[in-house]
Amino acid sequence: MEPFVLAFIAIGLLVVLVFIIYLVDRVNMIEKETRQFAQSLHDTKEPAAVGPFAGLSSKKLWDAMTGRVPEGVDPSVLAEVRERYETVLQKHIESIFQEAVKDGQRGMTGEPKNTKLITTLRGAVESWLPSAQVNTLYKCGVESTQLPADQLDAVRAALDEVGQTLYSKALLSLAQPLSVSLLPRPVADVPVLVPPAAP
Repeated sequence: MEPFVLAFIAIGLLVVLVFIIYLVDRVNMIEKETRQFAQSLHDTKEPAAVGPFAGLSSKKLWDAMTGRVPEGVDPSVLAEVRERYETVLQKHIESIFQEAVKDGQRGMTGEPKNTKLITTLRGAVESWLPSAQVNTLYKCGVESTQLPADQLDAVRAALDEVGQTLYSKALLSLAQPLSVSLLPRPVADVPVLVPPAAP
């Protein structure tokens, strides 16, 4: 009789022990899920304005720079983004032109893309530009390799116009015409001012 009671007690203790382990495991799992849920709630409440470009990229970044302020972005943050965006715009324009120059030198033409990944000191961002201006930039790049030097004035004028259009749309001032850096005139074409001889 005594061994039977001892066996019964041992089985009872084993069941209680398994039940306690199960409960502890279940509590840990619930705690982990609660932590993950709380973290996801915290993440969704974080403002979208993160990083050097306020979390904006591609067409959303362009729209924000051209006056269509996205919901939830502080205008003061946008002013800081605009200062950094000038580098992005400049690099995007240059990369389209240089890509076209390479294509023109190889005797081929391609279809330029609106978006490009632009690397800055503050990190990489996807930039977007309107198709009309992208196509003009690309065409200018190709023509700069195919036309004789004395016929490049029209290409320079188109470059300057597209640069002015993009910068004014982005509410930025263009320091110098695009043709000055992208398609400079040969030194022989630049007039040299000679000071008058001393009497």
